[in-house]
Amino acid sequence: MASLTDDDLDGVSRGEKYPDGTVVRVFCMRTSDDAYPSGWAYKFHYGAIQPDSERTLKDGTIRRYDNSHEDTKGHELHVAPNPDPEIIEFPGIVELWKRFWSEIPKSEFGVK
Repeated sequence: MASLTDDDLDGVSRGEKYPDGTVVRVFCMRTSDDAYPSGWAYKFHYGAIQPDSERTLKDGTIRRYDNSHEDTKGHELHVAPNPDPEIIEFPGIVELWKRFWSEIPKSEFGVK
C-alpha cells in the first residue's frame, strides 16, 4: 500500500460514533486563507458523546488537535482534563494525522 500523502488528506471530513460512548471527528483541507499560515485548516477530535467532568473537557473533548486560531494562537493540542491547550509545532498534516491516530484507542479511518 502506498504511503499517505497531503493530497489524500485534502478534503477529508468524517465522523464516527462508537458503542462505548465516544466519537471521532476529523476534518482537514488545504486553504489559502490568511488565518491559516500553514496552508491547512484541520481538526482531529476524539471525545465523549456526553461530557464527563472527570475525563473530558466541557465540550466532551478527550484529545483534539486543531488550528482554529492559527493566525493568533498557532496549532493547539487539547487534552482533558486540562482546560488550557498546549501550543505545538505543526509537523505537517500527514505527520499530525498519524500522531493523532497513534494517541487514541480507535482504528484509523481509511481515506484513499
